[in-house]
Amino acid sequence: MLEVKMPRLGVTMQNGTVTNWLVNEGDTVEKGDYLFELETEKSTLEIEAQSSGVLKKIIVPEGVEVPIYTIIAVIAEEDEEVDLSKYDENASANDEVAATAQVVVKEEKRPQTQAVNRGGISPRARKLAKELGVEIDNIVGTGKGGLITEDDVRNSASSGTDILIKEKIALNHVQRAMSANMLKSWTGVPQFTQMVSVNMENALRVKKEFENVSLNDVLIKTVGKAVKTYSIVNSRLDNNEIIVFDEVNVSVAVNSEQGLVVPVVRNVEDKSVSAISKEIRTLADKANRNQLTLDDFANGTITVSNLGALGIEAGTPIINAPQSTIVFAGAIKKVPVVNNENEVVIAPMMTLSICFDHRFIDGVTGAQFTTAVKQALETLRVEDLL
Repeated sequence: MLEVKMPRLGVTMQNGTVTNWLVNEGDTVEKGDYLFELETEKSTLEIEAQSSGVLKKIIVPEGVEVPIYTIIAVIAEEDEEVDLSKYDENASANDEVAATAQVVVKEEKRPQTQAVNRGGISPRARKLAKELGVEIDNIVGTGKGGLITEDDVRNSASSGTDILIKEKIALNHVQRAMSANMLKSWTGVPQFTQMVSVNMENALRVKKEFENVSLNDVLIKTVGKAVKTYSIVNSRLDNNEIIVFDEVNVSVAVNSEQGLVVPVVRNVEDKSVSAISKEIRTLADKANRNQLTLDDFANGTITVSNLGALGIEAGTPIINAPQSTIVFAGAIKKVPVVNNENEVVIAPMMTLSICFDHRFIDGVTGAQFTTAVKQALETLRVEDLL
C-alpha cells in the first residue's frame, strides 16, 4: 500500500491544491502515469504516480487546499486488503468543504436580479455567516467551483443590499501569489523610487546590430553589467544582515494568460544579449502554456519590468520582495530636447524608474546606480552586449 501525499515542490511551498484527479477511484495506474494536477502558488503541474496499483481511495477532493505531506489518496494492489476507515474522518471533512450545496433560491425583491449559482461553503465560512447573521443563499462564492469563503461572508455582511453585483472573479494561483507578495512588500519594506530621462538613440542604434533581440533584452543585459559595479542593489535584507549576491539573476516580468509572472534569467552578467533573448523567449512560451516550474522562479536577485511596449510612459514599481531593487522602463517617445550645443533636437527619450529598499539603500547609493544605468544605455557599444 502507498499513501499518496501532497508533495513539496520547493522550499517556499507550504500548501497545494488538487485541481483535477486524472484517475478515478478503482482505476488501475502504472508507476509514472499522471495521477493528478497540482496547483501551487506558482504554477499548475501534472504529478506522476510513484507506484503501480489500484487507486483505492481519494481522500482530498478537487479544489481543497491542504498542507504539504497531507495524505491525499491511497494506492494498493488490486487484491490487497486495506483498512480505509482511518481515512474516513479526513475525507468527510474535505468533502464538506468541496461539496456542492443544493440552493433553494428565495424570491428576489428585484425581478431583474437572477438567482445566484453557487458551490458549497467551508465550515469556517458557515460559522462566520451565522455569527454575522448573513444569509448564505445570497452570497456569490469566489472560491474553487463557487465555494463560499470567509472573505465572501465578510464582504456580503458589509455590502449594501441595493447594489447589484455583475460578477465576482476568484483570483487564480498566480494572482494569489502576486497579491500576497505585493502586500508583504508594500507593508513591510519602506521603498523609494528615482526617475531619470534616458536618451535611447544610441541604444536603439546598437540594438539593430543584433538579430531577434528586443530592447528589453538590451535593458536586462545593461542592468546586469551595472549591477556588477554597484552590487549593493543586488541584495536582500535578512534580519540585521545584508546579503549581497555575486550572481546577477534577473527576474523578468512576463505577461501570460494566467497573468503577470516573473521567471528568472540567471547569470545575465556572463551571457550575451542574444543568449538572454533566447532564454526569455523560452520562458515566455512556457508561461503561455502554463508550464513554468518552481525552478523557473527561484533565486532571483533583482527585477526588470518593461511596460514600454504597452504604451506606459512612467511608473512607480513595487519591490519584488525579498529583493531590494526593481528597474522599470517606460515607453520611448520622440520629444524635443536641448543638446550639449544648446540646440533643440528631436530625440527618443525613455523614463527609467528604479525602486529601492530604503532600509539599507540610501538616496545617494540609489542615485549612483540609477545614473550608472542611464549612462550605460546612453553610451552603449556593441561589445557591451557580447
